[in-house]
Amino acid sequence: MKAQKNRRYRNAKISEYKFKKVIWFFAHNLSVREAAQRINLSEPTIANIYMRMRAKLKTNGMFNFDIADEKNRPAQAIWGPKHRGAPDTHKELHEIEMITRIVAAHNFRYVEKLAVSDPKQWERTLQIYLSDRKAGRYNLFEMLPEGTLTEEGEKQRLFDPSEVNPNSIIVVNEKMADPYAAFFRYLWQLLLKSPLDASEKNSLI
Repeated sequence: MKAQKNRRYRNAKISEYKFKKVIWFFAHNLSVREAAQRINLSEPTIANIYMRMRAKLKTNGMFNFDIADEKNRPAQAIWGPKHRGAPDTHKELHEIEMITRIVAAHNFRYVEKLAVSDPKQWERTLQIYLSDRKAGRYNLFEMLPEGTLTEEGEKQRLFDPSEVNPNSIIVVNEKMADPYAAFFRYLWQLLLKSPLDASEKNSLI
């Protein structure tokens, strides 16, 4: 039995590589037309994926309540023009998308753990450290190996490449999440657990 070519979009005639790009465009709030101009896929194909993604957020996302039954619906107040023109049957999906974007920005910050002992990971650590000195987007901490403490008796310290322990783990934490990247990380994790299926007809779209 052949393995799924696309683990996150089953029974689809699109590679996971291209699908990932479409989800990236969706997460970065590109319109269907803008996305189609950046990838060799038709606007109807991209529009279908966008709506399937919104439906997935409703059925398998962060929220398990029916927004349509809520009296106070704050997402409507911050909609952009494209949302205001959405059909009534799709407005709830756009609201769920909007709220999920906001929550993801606060809960899906970038975190990476890199081993000093691994040459490739050490090289990446230095790249992040050097490139971030002006931007200041990340906090880098050195997690000392078991049984090792700082002079203050701590198990971790701020990363300093000049005095790093060769057996430490460097933890990279994003200070302030890029909201688009955070939303993408959430979507990509969600789709691995609950993939889209091109063979399914969804009544929500």
